Amino acid sequence: MGEASRECMEETVSRCKKKIGVLLGVPSENIAFISTSSEGINLLAHGLKWRSGDNVVVCDVEFPSDVLPWTRLKQQGVEVRIVSNQNWFISLSDLERALDDRTKVVAVSDVSYFTGQRLPLKELSEMVRSSNALLSLDSTHAAGVIPVQAGYADILVASCYKWLLATHGVAIFYWNRERLPDLKPPFLGWHSGESIPDWREPTVFAPRSGADRFEAGNLGFISIYILDNALDHILRIGIPAIESHVLHLGGLAWEGLHEMGFELMTPRDPSQRAGNICFMTPYISEIMAWLGERRILVWGAYAGVGRVRVSTHLYNSTDDVQRLLNALQNLPPSLKGS
Repeated sequence: MGEASRECMEETVSRCKKKIGVLLGVPSENIAFISTSSEGINLLAHGLKWRSGDNVVVCDVEFPSDVLPWTRLKQQGVEVRIVSNQNWFISLSDLERALDDRTKVVAVSDVSYFTGQRLPLKELSEMVRSSNALLSLDSTHAAGVIPVQAGYADILVASCYKWLLATHGVAIFYWNRERLPDLKPPFLGWHSGESIPDWREPTVFAPRSGADRFEAGNLGFISIYILDNALDHILRIGIPAIESHVLHLGGLAWEGLHEMGFELMTPRDPSQRAGNICFMTPYISEIMAWLGERRILVWGAYAGVGRVRVSTHLYNSTDDVQRLLNALQNLPPSLKGS
């Protein structure tokens, strides 16, 4: 331990941020490490100045972390507008109709955790910015599996325990300093300033110039070490190769599920999906148990509907997808209804 160990940890943080910068196509000094994506959304929600009559636009298929932080602003007179999906699909035109001259933020994911739909990031960014709103982007289900150009967003968050192959305890926060130069950290700690204040003037400090101003205290160094190692593998393989592989596997899964009669929530078009293929069933727990007994892991959620999510990544193969389809084909007849 001691100073040598601290220097090693700080060097790892710096090296890891540079890799994130390469992955997301942005300067590493605009990257902060936080504990969760939820923390990042709250940083923006509490860091902006709000007026009564402002509004925030979200979608009904978003993860709670991208919706609930904005509800705290209702007491300030801020409206939370919810865009409803149409047959599990969110269109840019529906999003655009929800915007007006008092829209402050559009908070969406470029890949939905719930349906698997992938939004066209460039077009989304242009639409939001044409209305003078800010784009808060959650790339938890995009970063590490498809190309993500963070510069299209005003802030971007991404949990690292999914497609980035890391673990809980670290998430990415990207700050677009050109678009939001005056964004100040709503929470302060010893790490917020360029240096620790003089004991004779303990309230006087200069905030850090980079995104590390949003890192109030010590980081989750063990989680960052794991992320640093995972990024080596992702960058060595390359996102184009990962995306091609995953879209191929997802296509096989989509077609197989469709042939079996399951209702697909994820678009068929490869340009409108990433690594998640989602389908509906009233028998979530039974199907998950059936697959689990055959060492096939999927994720189910009953957020108002019965939904199972199948995820394929760089470590999966066509054999894995075929095992899944064979297992579903052999479901007991009582579990095959949709």
